[in-house]
Amino acid sequence: MHGPMSYRRFGRARSLRSDQTLQTLDRYVATELRLELGRYSTRLVAA
Repeated sequence: MHGPMSYRRFGRARSLRSDQTLQTLDRYVATELRLELGRYSTRLVAA
């Protein structure tokens, strides 16, 4: 009985950690996209 319980707890901890990693990645990607779009729109206005 001890095995499956510890596995379940470990699985939950892993999913929480991956969620945090995904949130960080999402934030990074969103920031990068915003910067790229800003540069692109500036080029369009300048042209």
